[in-house]
Amino acid sequence: MTLRIKFAKYGNLKFLSHLDVMRFFQKALRRAEIDVKYSEGYHPHQLMSFAAPLGVGQTSEGEYFDLEINSMESTDDVLQKLDAQMPDGFKVIHVSLLPPTPPQTRKESLMALVKASDYLVLRKGLVDLPLTNEEFLGKFSEFVKEPEILAIKTTKVGDTEINLAPFIYEVRFDMKPTELTEKYDNDLCLYLKLSAGNENHIRPELLMKAFHAYAGMEYNQYEYQVHRLEAYARRDEELVPIYKYHD
Repeated sequence: MTLRIKFAKYGNLKFLSHLDVMRFFQKALRRAEIDVKYSEGYHPHQLMSFAAPLGVGQTSEGEYFDLEINSMESTDDVLQKLDAQMPDGFKVIHVSLLPPTPPQTRKESLMALVKASDYLVLRKGLVDLPLTNEEFLGKFSEFVKEPEILAIKTTKVGDTEINLAPFIYEVRFDMKPTELTEKYDNDLCLYLKLSAGNENHIRPELLMKAFHAYAGMEYNQYEYQVHRLEAYARRDEELVPIYKYHD
């Protein structure tokens, strides 16, 4: 059986690396006495896989991992037992049982399933910018309408210039911070839905850096707090939240 587990990462735990998060959940699953399935061989390990890793320093309420188990009472029981092991900064939000993979069909990995993510980008107000919030939003609205938004994306094979415009799916200025986002005196809050996953993964900070270049402003990566709201899969040409993909 395969469970899909959605969780939040916030507060001071935003500084944990992806590897630290994996290690934490391995220990939490043992403490919660979840009947996890292990690999075979000399060095057995828990059979779990995570979706697109979150950058260090970023917060989220849309993180996922798939977990192979041998047995359970119910998904609600797993959620309650696992969430009881969470310190402040982690929260288990949803647990669902995935349908069995049809015979002669290759199981799609969770990482490959991710096609988009949405974020809140909060301006901290640590840096003096030459634009008021109103001017900032007006300029950003002009920026995202450009047919070509060039940026340098760094990958394992080197730096590549790409056009970000086709991978910006939605921008809104009416969103408010959630209960799990950082709180700042500055009330500027951007909502971005961007391409994500193994192909065309666009990080919010890459877009913000390109905006600063467009507006003629010096970019400071510490001026913005990124909070991931959700990760999406594509089903019948429609983007759906990962936890609803098999509904």
